[in-house]
Order: sequence, then structure tokens, then C-alpha cells
Amino acid sequence: MEFIKRLKIIKQYLPVSKFYFYYLLKKDWPLYGLIFQVTNKCNSRCLMCFNWQVINTETDELSLAEIEKFAKTVGAIRSVTLGGGEPFLRSDLPEICEIFYRCSATRKIAIPTNCLLPDRIIEQTQKILAAVPIKLKVVLSLDGIGEVHDTIRGIAGNFERFSETYEKLMELAKVNEALQVSVNSTISNVNKDNIADIIDFIDRHPGIKYHTAEVIRGSFDPQKIAPLDLKQYEDLLNRVLFKSKTLANDFANKLFYVYYHKIALRIMKQKRQILPCRSASFFPVVDAWGNVYNCEMLPKIGNLRNADYDFKKIWQSAAAKRQRLDIRNKKCWCTHYCYQLPNIIMSPWHLLRAVLGI
Repeated sequence: MEFIKRLKIIKQYLPVSKFYFYYLLKKDWPLYGLIFQVTNKCNSRCLMCFNWQVINTETDELSLAEIEKFAKTVGAIRSVTLGGGEPFLRSDLPEICEIFYRCSATRKIAIPTNCLLPDRIIEQTQKILAAVPIKLKVVLSLDGIGEVHDTIRGIAGNFERFSETYEKLMELAKVNEALQVSVNSTISNVNKDNIADIIDFIDRHPGIKYHTAEVIRGSFDPQKIAPLDLKQYEDLLNRVLFKSKTLANDFANKLFYVYYHKIALRIMKQKRQILPCRSASFFPVVDAWGNVYNCEMLPKIGNLRNADYDFKKIWQSAAAKRQRLDIRNKKCWCTHYCYQLPNIIMSPWHLLRAVLGI
């Protein structure tokens, strides 16, 4: 019976794997998804922030008119993640969602949040759901229980506001099936002994669709926080990370999640690409000032304002293609879950291994 379930998962994700064939043909269109960092303003002071050097430094963010101009040039795009900074600090977040729904045929939007503004988050979420018929995923950040979370996030009382945001979103989700509430955690030397408590906490709070965790990445301040060493990470995998009841509620998600962490461990050990990075060909990043990236871990490939908001002009430029060639030639590596999950699904061999558990 379980084998049949696994075969159904393969069938379910085969349409996504079509991007693999676009990759082989060296086509750069259509896109699989888009990460749009709508603001660099943030009211957290997270120890592991990889944007800590630019957060709250500039204010000339793309306006709604500018966002609409570039959204019209990206073509149909299945899902968009609106990040930051803290995305709910933008008062026009519902209007941004409406732009992508109308101009780019987007039907799935994910918004991560630090949960510091519960009332504003609920108000904005209600407006988004009322404005556009999309599937909306709000992802709550949780990096510890109680003071551990507050310490990592740099704000006293953040854990209490997480709980308040969760309660209010759950009430909203009861009356609107389009809303999905998920949780994401980062793993570091600061909270390594708290991960089991986080998983237990999530399992005792119904309604959370997904709970994911990934090791910290990027240019965080090494004097404040550090990634786990390999032995600590491997021990955490074996003892804790796969024990989640919430994770077990979705068979497909658990298979990919387990495979991701096994791959991430190999990447950290070998410091090289293990999965072919196809996300860079189909999953661009745009920041609050219109800079465009193949990957948020790499240098920008252009700016929308300098290209008359023509996204395709930047995406298909010589500079963009050179960088993607470097990525295909494995000149970089990372463990970023948002990239590695699509990489698994877009690689038939790894998709098969993940689903079969080998």
C-alpha cells in the first residue's frame, strides 16, 4: 500500500520535472517561482540574518507602479514568495499580491513573518484573502521556545507575539480554506539543544500545515552565531529532526524533507554541489530596490530601474547566462531549502531516490 502511495507522489510531481527538460535545452523560460523581497525594513534583530549588513539601510523601495511594470514582463508564474525584511511592514502588501495575481497569473503566494505585529499581520492577511482568490501561506518564524527564541530574534517578547499570531491566524484559517499556516525554524549553535522542544511545541499546536528547519546560511555575523559542526548536525538528524508528528501528517512532504537534510549534510561535508542546481534557471530573486539575482546568495545580474523594468531583458542577458553557466559548472554550493527542494523535484533521479527513500 505504501509503495502505491510513493508511485502516486512521483506521478504528482512529474509535471514539475518538465523544467528539467527546459534546463537540458538551455531554455530560460518559463519561470518556476519568484522570490520578491518587498522591503529591507525589519523590526527584528536576528542573530542569523544574512541580510544584516543592509537591513534598514535604504528606503527607495520599488513602488506599486514599478512593481506592476516588472510583473507584466515576467510572464505566468505559478508561485511567488514575498519576503523581506519583514514583509508585513509594507502597508500595500495586499496590493502587491493583487498585482501578481492580475499581471502574472500567480495563484500561490507565501509570506514569511517574524510575528512581531500580530494585529497588522491579521489585518493584512484578511485584506489579501478578500482581494484575490489565491492560496496564501503565511510562514511563522520560530527558532526556540520562550527566551531562546527572543535571544535569537533580538526582541524581548517575540515568543509571546508568535503565540498570539498563531492563535489569530488559526481562527482565520477556520473560516477560510485558502489560508495555510506553516512554521520555519533555523538551526544554529545557539538553539541546537532547543530543536526537540520546538518540534514538540509544533506537534501540540494543531492546524500548522508544515514545519521545516534548515541550517543557518549566508553572511551572518560569526561573532554572534555559528552553524552546527557536522557531528552535531548529523546527531540532530538521527535523534530529532525526523520525529515530528506534524511532518508525518504529509507523507510526500516527509519524504522530501528527509531527503533534503540527507543531501544538506553531504553538501556541508563535501562543500560542493550534490544536486544539480536548476533553481537558478527558473527561480529568480528580486530585492526591494529592483536588483535581480539568479540566486540570493550570489551577486546581482542587473537592476529593473536600469532596464526600464523589463525583467526578461535582465534574465536573458549575457551576464545572467554567464552566472548560470558558472552555477551549472558547480562553482557554488549551498543548503538553502527554498532552492534545494525544487532541485530535488526537478531532477528525475533525485526525485525517484527521495520518493523511494534510497
